[in-house]
Amino acid sequence: MSRFSLSIRLTLFFSFIVLLVTTALSAVVFYQAGEKINQQINRNLSDIANHKASEISNMLLFERTNLLAWRASSVMLDVVVDDLDKRINSELKNLKQYYQLQGDLYVFNASGILIASTQHGVLKTKLPEAWQTQKDYQLVFKHEVPFIQGNIIAHVTALKPPQLKMQGYLVITHSWDDISRLLAPTDSRFALRQGNDATAELFTADGVESIEMNDDFATKSLWLFKENSYLGSISKPFTVNDFSFQVAAFMPKQLALEQIFELTQNLLVAALLVGIPMILLVSLLSRHLVTPIKELTEAIRGIEDSNDLSIQVQVSGRDEVADLGNAFNRMTSQLGELFHKNMIVEKELENLNANLENQVIERTAQLQETLQKLKSAQAQLVQSEKMVSLGQLVAGIAHEINNPIGAIYANMPPLEEYIDDIKGTVEIAQSCLDDEGTKTLNEHLEQIDYAFVIDDLGQLLNSQKQSAERIRNIVLSLRNFSRLDQGDVKTVLLEEGIDSTLQMLLHQFKNRVVIEKDYALNQMVECYAGELNQVFMNILANAIQAIPDTGAIFITTAKVNENAIITIADNGTGMPDDIKAKIFDPFFTTKDVGEGTGLGLSISYGIIEKHHGTLTVESNQDKENHGTRFIIAIPLKLVKDA
Repeated sequence: MSRFSLSIRLTLFFSFIVLLVTTALSAVVFYQAGEKINQQINRNLSDIANHKASEISNMLLFERTNLLAWRASSVMLDVVVDDLDKRINSELKNLKQYYQLQGDLYVFNASGILIASTQHGVLKTKLPEAWQTQKDYQLVFKHEVPFIQGNIIAHVTALKPPQLKMQGYLVITHSWDDISRLLAPTDSRFALRQGNDATAELFTADGVESIEMNDDFATKSLWLFKENSYLGSISKPFTVNDFSFQVAAFMPKQLALEQIFELTQNLLVAALLVGIPMILLVSLLSRHLVTPIKELTEAIRGIEDSNDLSIQVQVSGRDEVADLGNAFNRMTSQLGELFHKNMIVEKELENLNANLENQVIERTAQLQETLQKLKSAQAQLVQSEKMVSLGQLVAGIAHEINNPIGAIYANMPPLEEYIDDIKGTVEIAQSCLDDEGTKTLNEHLEQIDYAFVIDDLGQLLNSQKQSAERIRNIVLSLRNFSRLDQGDVKTVLLEEGIDSTLQMLLHQFKNRVVIEKDYALNQMVECYAGELNQVFMNILANAIQAIPDTGAIFITTAKVNENAIITIADNGTGMPDDIKAKIFDPFFTTKDVGEGTGLGLSISYGIIEKHHGTLTVESNQDKENHGTRFIIAIPLKLVKDA
């Protein structure tokens, strides 16, 4: 399998570390600088918006201040006293020319008739409704009047000397086009919002359009105008008398982010200028560090190919790699010595093995000779009549063992009769032989030790008795299990079935078990009564057997949500979790071989499931006298499967 060398892997690893650190630092710098740039962009937009709003505010305040000053002039006093002459028209024209007013001046008498103006051909015009006010001063923002073309802004002040009635109005106008030119889009766009209006007028190259703008202006990060994205900022509120307004400035996102793009390019260039030299340096250092390891690897491969443990590694320096080389050299020297000793031991083992093989051959020959003698003695014994009977006996036992259910011990005579038969067979065999044959038979019987044969035969018979009994119990359990669907449905008191089961069990165990009962059900239950009694028998028998010496069994019945609940608990030894998890598995038992079939609780579980109920077990072996609790829950009325 191909692989990268260690130097390449180290170079890649440290290069990755360098790039990771450089990227992290660049990200930090980019984030901090980007935040500052964004803040600066917002400040610039705010400054631009405040500047534009300040220009409008200053213009309006300038006109307001002049208007109020002109109201107190001597010419205006002539209007009050009805001393009209051509001086008032001349004075208005002089004011417009001197102050380079973009609009016109208008004087109305107390009846609301225009009596003087810098605009030609409008005398005797009635005071527009927009200019009618009871206030000392009124700013009327963007509006139209019949005798002026286009939208205008008007400042209206009342001509009212102290202690006298109002004698007329002095009005100065300003063309709305001046505001439009002031807020005309360049690199940025501007919008004018009056008071707390939910809309604002956006000035574009094609004119003015209305946009939505409310008090949460700062929460909106981007504005979309004609599919172009803009960053926005709004000025602080400016107030002229009762009139309040704000100016919003919008800058194209691409233009605003040019500084961030430039910063990104600078960071990439800086990262390359730092990263490339660092990667080259890492590559050189990796090669320097890996060279001694490569030499060590080559030495190991040389030893592997040639089995020459005299190969040594050239060591220079005093670092950890040099220590590794010295350790390797010491190891190869020691291995060489051990290899030499091993060769000597192998030679000795070969000699020893040859001697053992010879002894085995000799011993095998002796055993074969002995075996031949035993076969001869066996042939002589079989000729006797009693040995024939013994052969028939063994054949009968073998036949009964192969019978899957047979009760092999039903008519079997006592074991002592077989022992007597064997002894009699030996005696007859001795009488049938001459003195030399009898001597030979006795010698072989002493070697075989017929008592050992008799003992083995007894153990075999006892084992088969236990196996047959266990098979019989399993067959009976399976027969009961096969009859689960054959029982009759009855309506009974479950407590009576429990009590009858207890009477049968306590006849044998009444001296060491105390029964405590709490019957609260006392209600007829529709069920397979015979099968439920078998469940009670299995659980109660297990509970009694779980009590080592003496103890108690606690039985309760109750009704819960149209279900009959029966609990049977003991204060025995309990069971661990691994046993509890398998307690309802078929053929699982914790008893010794031959003492149980492992089907009782499995059959009980099937009976409860047949009643559409549940059978659960609780046990805790860690708590003393906690024991085991079986909980049975079945419906009061039997639910039969379709």
